[in-house]
Parts: sequence; structure tokens; C-alpha cells
Amino acid sequence: MTMKHKRPALGLAALIAGVAAASTVLVTSAAVAAPPPCQAKNVGTGVEYKGASALANAIVAASAGDTISVWGTCYGNFRVNQDLTLRGQGKNATLDGNKQGRVLRIGGGTVTVRDLKITNGQTTSLGAGIYVATAAVLINVLVTGNTGDPNNFGGGIEADSGSSLRLVNSTVSGNTAGGSGGIDIFRAKVSLTNSSVTGNHATGATTDGCLFGGVYYACAGGVWNYHGTLALTNSVVSGNDADYRGGGMRNDASLDGAGNPTDGITILAGTSAIRSNSAGNQGGGIWANVANGVFAADGTATYTNPISGATLPAWTGSVSENTPDQCSPTLTIGSTTCGA
Repeated sequence: MTMKHKRPALGLAALIAGVAAASTVLVTSAAVAAPPPCQAKNVGTGVEYKGASALANAIVAASAGDTISVWGTCYGNFRVNQDLTLRGQGKNATLDGNKQGRVLRIGGGTVTVRDLKITNGQTTSLGAGIYVATAAVLINVLVTGNTGDPNNFGGGIEADSGSSLRLVNSTVSGNTAGGSGGIDIFRAKVSLTNSSVTGNHATGATTDGCLFGGVYYACAGGVWNYHGTLALTNSVVSGNDADYRGGGMRNDASLDGAGNPTDGITILAGTSAIRSNSAGNQGGGIWANVANGVFAADGTATYTNPISGATLPAWTGSVSENTPDQCSPTLTIGSTTCGA
């Protein structure tokens, strides 16, 4: 008869040592998994802030023009109402809304955000990640995992009326709202340079969004330019989706008596691409309310950055691989005809 091998009995000392070792591993793993604590420092005054309210306290105490360095993960719903720079330190500097409201509200001055991750905003209002009422500059910023209400706009960022927003080397990804899953532009000036808007969703709108035939639908998975001015330079809008129209982008323009747009102008420049987006109805890549509002820069002063005024480089990119179509209605963008 063959007997199964039995595990040899452990002595008491060995058993205690084994339990202690296992406990040490568990404690060590938990410590590694926990986000680093929030710390902030006013670069000009040298004052350091620590603890749960570190960044909030640093912002309140700051003077116009100050720079605040940020370490670790700072939880909260932050408000800035004057010229200020928030600069992340280290690889994981994060502002986290903890799904308890908007992460960052910019209500005054020009606020520069550098080297930070903006995440876990959740709100029934505009702009779950960042709301811009005045002016914002985002440099090497990741805006991700923010959730707007299904009946509202701007899952990642809301650039509200009269504001300006610049993104440089930044990414807006994995955000959701009823309309404008990534970025909502409401009569504002916006510029994206070497940036991307990817994997955002416009879904579930029931009392807001796109109104057609008395029914509300979700529009603009990536970006919605509603009567503002938008320039994309060497930037990508890809992998976004909308339940109804404008998987990648939606553009709304007003026309004068001669049929020329007076607002709602979107300019594609450099290598910018609108690709691999999808919509449930029309405009997988771009949906526009009129056929004249989306333009290709030609390298001349005819097309300039709406914020800096600099001449935009000629467009060499594409609108491609979007479903169910590339553009709706058919758009003429420079020498490109963009339709089904």
C-alpha cells in the first residue's frame, strides 16, 4: 500500500517564526500598496505643509504668482482663484477627488498645472476633473478616471465661457460624461500641443446632451467645441466613443450671411490625427452642425493659435479608421474630403 506523504510537523519556535514572517510580508505589501501621503511646499516662502489638508492649506496661504510643489497623493476638491502654479514632484504626484466632487476648480487668474495626475473626480456639475472659468495651462498632466453626470458635460475638463485652456504634452483619457467625455469647450479658446484625448466616453444622457426629435442623446466622446476656437497641433484624438454622435469630436459653429463661421472654429495642424473613434449614429470621427467650421492649417498666418497667436504648422495628419463614418456631414478639411 502506498501512503501519501505527510507534511512534517513544525516545532513551536519554527511555527512562531513562520507566522511572524508572514505578518511582515503582509504589512510590507500593504505599505507598498498605500498611496504616498500628501505634502506641499510653497517654493517662494519655503513653508512646508503635511497631512490630509496639506495642499488645501498651501493654496489658501499662497499669494498670486506663487508656485506650490506637490508630493504624494492629495485627496480633496481643490479651488484656485488667482495666478498660481501647482507642480508635481516625483512620478506619482496626484490630485484625487476621492469620488466626492470635482478635483480642481480654477476660478480666477491663470493657473499652471505641471507634472500631476488628476483623477477620481465625480460630480453632477460641469468638469469632473478640472473646471476652468478663467485660464489654465496644463503641462505634462494626466487627466484620467473622472466621471461627470450622464446629464452634463466635461468628464475630464470643462473650459467654460470666456476661458482659455492650453494642454502641452498632456493626456485626457478614460473619462466619462453624458456629453464631452474628455473635454468640453463652451465658447472658450483651447489649444492642444503634443497631447492626446483617448478612450473617453459620452454615454447615458437623459435630460441633456444632444437634443434631436425631442429625445436626448450622448455626443462627443472626446472633445466638443461648442462655439469656441480649438487648435490641435501634433495631437491625437483616438479611441473615444459616443452613444449618439461625434465619437471623436463634435463641432458647433455659427455662420454669417456669406456662410463663413464666426465662431465654432476647429483647426487641425501638424501631425494631428482623429482616428479609431466610434459613434452610435453619425460622425465616428467628427460630427459638425454645419459643413464649414473645421479647417486644416496651411503653414501661413491665416491659421494661428487662438491663445498665443503663433502661426500653426501645416496639417499633415489624417481622419481615419473611425466608425460608422469619418465625418458627418461630409467636410472639406484642406485638401481632404472627410465623409463616409
